[in-house]
Amino acid sequence: MQILALLCSSVFVSLIILGYKQAIHAICPYATVCFGISPAGFFSLSVGAFWFTAIAGVIFLIHSMFHGRVFCGYLCPLGTIQEALFSLRSAKYSRSHRVPYFYEVRFAGTKYPVLLITSLLSIIGIAYIFIRFCPIYAISMFPRLAIPGLAVLTLIVAAGLYIERFWCRYLCPYAALLNLFQMLGSFVGIKRRKISRNLERCIDCGICEISCPMNLQITEQEFVQSNDCIHCNLCAAKCPKPGTICCQKETDI
Repeated sequence: MQILALLCSSVFVSLIILGYKQAIHAICPYATVCFGISPAGFFSLSVGAFWFTAIAGVIFLIHSMFHGRVFCGYLCPLGTIQEALFSLRSAKYSRSHRVPYFYEVRFAGTKYPVLLITSLLSIIGIAYIFIRFCPIYAISMFPRLAIPGLAVLTLIVAAGLYIERFWCRYLCPYAALLNLFQMLGSFVGIKRRKISRNLERCIDCGICEISCPMNLQITEQEFVQSNDCIHCNLCAAKCPKPGTICCQKETDI
């Protein structure tokens, strides 16, 4: 699955190199919100691009109700780019400068106000205010960069060198929307697949938590309950005892 993430990022970079920069924003599942949920906003995208982004966005939302934020772990090019940036740091640095979980939970909540604000701007027809801050839009319009978007993109790059998946964890509105649909799925009784830990095999070494790009608690429970899990399976891959960590429904136990 890591190959899929790299492939998506390669397509993303190729579009930039080949000059199809605007196509990057057109295939973003959150682009319909950027352009506004209004007739004027709809026509800002081509008809084909609008329906593609709208349908893709809905598919990923429904998929998250059953399988969590797989989109973030394997399909989002911005997420993979952040992983590449953070990998430039040494393993020693990444371990000693992790955000304490107490603050992680609180910082992770900041993406919900971002979702609320962008959604309201879209509904009332002034989404163009938000789009100027969109990092994907900033890339798609290069070299005619919107200064606010360039500033956000710079923040993501700079913060990504120190905090793994900074944008995904704290600011991404689409991540917040995916989380809300996971909550909706749980509310209606859908048992989605989650990362689980075999309590008998686990030796509590903590390597799984050190490896987690979303800084989640894994060793404190049998199942990872956080909606922020992106199912990258790095925790299972790094575990010194193969088979201890896997992905399954809670009802499978």
